[in-house]
Amino acid sequence: MRNFFLKHKICIILGLILLVGFGLRAYHFSSWLHFELDQARDARVVDAALQGGPGELPLLGPKAGGTFLRLGPAFYNLEYVSALFFGGTPTGMAIFVLIFSSLSIPLFYSFIRRFFGEWLSLGLTLLFSVSEFFIMYGRFAWNPNFIPFFVLLGFYALLRAVDESETYRERWFLLSVGALALATQFHFLVFIAVPAIFFAFLILKRPRYSWKTWLGACAIVFILYLPMALNEIETGGANTKEFFGAITEKSSKTNHTFIEKVSRDVSEHGLHALVITTGFEKGTFPTIIFNGGLKWSCTDKCDQGKWYGVFSVLLFILGISALLLFWWKETDQKKKDFLVLSSVWLVITFGLFLPLSYNIAPRFFLLSGLIFFILLGMIFELLRRVIRHSKAYWIIIVGIVFFLSYSNVQSLCERYRELSLAGTEAIDSPPDRILKDRIRVTLEQQNRIVDMLQKRSQDTGYPVYMFSEPQHRRALKYLMEKRGIENAVLGFDGIYKEGVYYLVLRAQSDLEDSLKKYRKSYTVGATTHFGTLVAIELLPKPESIMAERQDFSITKPSDSKAPPRYTWKEFFERTTGPKTNQDETSLEQSEDEATDQQ
Repeated sequence: MRNFFLKHKICIILGLILLVGFGLRAYHFSSWLHFELDQARDARVVDAALQGGPGELPLLGPKAGGTFLRLGPAFYNLEYVSALFFGGTPTGMAIFVLIFSSLSIPLFYSFIRRFFGEWLSLGLTLLFSVSEFFIMYGRFAWNPNFIPFFVLLGFYALLRAVDESETYRERWFLLSVGALALATQFHFLVFIAVPAIFFAFLILKRPRYSWKTWLGACAIVFILYLPMALNEIETGGANTKEFFGAITEKSSKTNHTFIEKVSRDVSEHGLHALVITTGFEKGTFPTIIFNGGLKWSCTDKCDQGKWYGVFSVLLFILGISALLLFWWKETDQKKKDFLVLSSVWLVITFGLFLPLSYNIAPRFFLLSGLIFFILLGMIFELLRRVIRHSKAYWIIIVGIVFFLSYSNVQSLCERYRELSLAGTEAIDSPPDRILKDRIRVTLEQQNRIVDMLQKRSQDTGYPVYMFSEPQHRRALKYLMEKRGIENAVLGFDGIYKEGVYYLVLRAQSDLEDSLKKYRKSYTVGATTHFGTLVAIELLPKPESIMAERQDFSITKPSDSKAPPRYTWKEFFERTTGPKTNQDETSLEQSEDEATDQQ
């Protein structure tokens, strides 16, 4: 037994790390599932495919945040397959995210082993596996959540594809192209960054492949992007026009100077490196303004966490310096390739974030957050060359890895504690620098609200009219529809005698202020508490009632401003039969579209 462990100790330890990472991701996965606006929107698309077959899958994917540009359909296809295997529920649709997030752990180990030694790679992999940032993005269905796995797979395969000692270099190249082509369909920034990194690396390396391999790579990209191309043919390139409009819009949101943007970009990278590697979210960085001179501003809450932020930025800069130093001095080609790719990855994503530096969302770092562990590893390598005493070096490294792991797990446990209380207590959560949640809300909690609404509907025989903040409204509406509860959005369809009317609001919001605009038409009824949310019943005043009961057989066409999106079935119907009006069959609800947080 001892000999077996010694012989396979690395695989055994890596397996244990994988189990820890999977366990933290899977803990209360279903009951605490993050299910809000975007998840409900996507679930409707998958439901249509589950009911009508794969022909109901769309040719385009979800919208990119703050624009009407649509991404590729890879996310919907993966979510559909997940639902086929694990059930057409919010949980079943999200399980593939959990699986791919967990598989990214051994993949990360394989990737960094191209440069680091076995034990240091295990330490960095442990940090990645317990990173609260990557754990939380591995616990619910959202298109950006697939980014880490497919980017890692693509870059790992790319390194093996340029390694002259590899037997199957061309196969690795085709795998890299396929994985990265899929990755580009999960987020707007990935669509721009990954091809730039890929081609920049190839230009630097100039690998040689047969014409068949290049043709195969083109064929893979063609097949994966064929649905988007077909939709563009039918719509006259509407989505392509949105793409160029999105680039202009996203790059012109701020009027800060170039130096200010660089400073902000550096500080954002440093602060997110702190969050990703430690789970600590209270770091801040002073605002730096260049206007005829240097101005440094940091007051109130900023002042409390500024030294954490300054220290993290300095470590970020030190990590970059170590990376460049090793790139300059490295002679082993395999290791040098890793350093080149990591450097190109960092430079291009940093440059891409530059025009967005004052509007960087945490999810952007699903593309580049892995680099922070690599930079940390570079600092460890630098220490190894400074500290000559091997035993002292490993004591320091083990201590740092233990401390950072403990910090992440402690922060994660606090978040899980808040999620466990969200359905029963109006807990006050600190500002969230990972998911940007205003409050903690779980699927279990939402189902309890729907249980109450369903009972009221069954007791009265009336449809439910409910209003809430957009991220909760669409989710609650979806859950009601899944149970066959006749419902509509309160305030959009008039006031009827036969109806159950509810507001679902944040428990710690100004409830009286929210009720002001409703008091003219309704009498405020009972309030039911659901932890961080409350459900307030509204009773229509007789003079406000416009009719006895709403006719739900009358449907309104969608007034979506997004480019037309066809399903496979609609596409073939349009090319082989009568034209159909895609807008009338849209699965999206126009009243929610302006608030999408893609």
